[in-house]
Amino acid sequence: MPDTSGLSFYQTDDPTSKSITYGFDVLSADDITVIAIASNGVRTVLTVESGDGYGYTVNLTTKTVTYTGASWTSHPLIYPSSSVRVYRTTSVIPSIDFTSGAVLSESDLDTAYKQGLFAAQEMTEDAADTNAGLQSVTSGVIAAGAVTAPKIATNSISEDRIIDSAVTNAKIADNAINAAKIQNGTVGSAELAANCVTTAKIGANQVTTTQILNNAVTQAKVVKAGKANMEALTGSSGQAVGVVTPDVLRYSQFAPRCYGVVGYGATTDPPNANDFSASYNVASIGEPTEDRRSVTFTTPLTSADYVVIATMSDSTNTIDSNQFVTVMGKTTSGFTLESVANDADDTSINFVVFGSTLSA
Repeated sequence: MPDTSGLSFYQTDDPTSKSITYGFDVLSADDITVIAIASNGVRTVLTVESGDGYGYTVNLTTKTVTYTGASWTSHPLIYPSSSVRVYRTTSVIPSIDFTSGAVLSESDLDTAYKQGLFAAQEMTEDAADTNAGLQSVTSGVIAAGAVTAPKIATNSISEDRIIDSAVTNAKIADNAINAAKIQNGTVGSAELAANCVTTAKIGANQVTTTQILNNAVTQAKVVKAGKANMEALTGSSGQAVGVVTPDVLRYSQFAPRCYGVVGYGATTDPPNANDFSASYNVASIGEPTEDRRSVTFTTPLTSADYVVIATMSDSTNTIDSNQFVTVMGKTTSGFTLESVANDADDTSINFVVFGSTLSA
């Protein structure tokens, strides 16, 4: 419809301009109200010089309101199909207090007269276009504490009616913020207090491999199988309890207690440190008598009830029926080997020990 105007309002259906001349008289710029009316009837009260680029200024001399942006349609809630209505909302609280004996000035008489006239015009013309024959109620005519909760319709307070930082902790009821009220991705590490995520707050099966940092699970963070577990293979279904780490693997029934290669050369008498190699749990070797080699454990075994498997090797690939090895004696500290073959520089004894466990 075309632009409409009266003694207390002006409405344009073309919001693409920057300035609107409203044409009617007002007592104060504070009595000017500007609203945007969308095509669906939704009304939005605009703010004077809001500071966010969406405000307007009032010039009482030229009787114009001027948008601070490029045009009224640059406001996020105003579209080319919207209407902009400028109207007057004169307070009904007396602005002049006449006293006995006081001088009556023309200015005071005019102000008092115009206040009543303007209020009547606004009432008659329904300046705010509320379809109720009433002008909009301004904050000046609302008594302190008059707007109570029963007077506020459900869902009537929108986001733009809430001042920044107005909703404090004291205004949030206990347990009022549930999962549905928390936007995805809004709770970051900065919002979590130190040590607030406890075991009770982690659901079953919630921590997957993608949540575990590389190299984050160290031996200190896992339960390890102990010496007794490895020796007896205890645990469910014959499995050892806990994680098997290198330091406890040596206690397994299937792990050798000792192994190595002992030189059987005739030129080494007695043997020295170079006479054994590729060894595990070998502290030293000796030659108690001709053709015998003794092996001393670095860590003693718990008993002499163990098995020594030994065989001769010859670097010249010569087969000799006498090249077999006999275990001559065993103690918890070591054992002695002897071969029927004579000492020869090209021969050595390979051995491995299974059975009784390490003492530590």
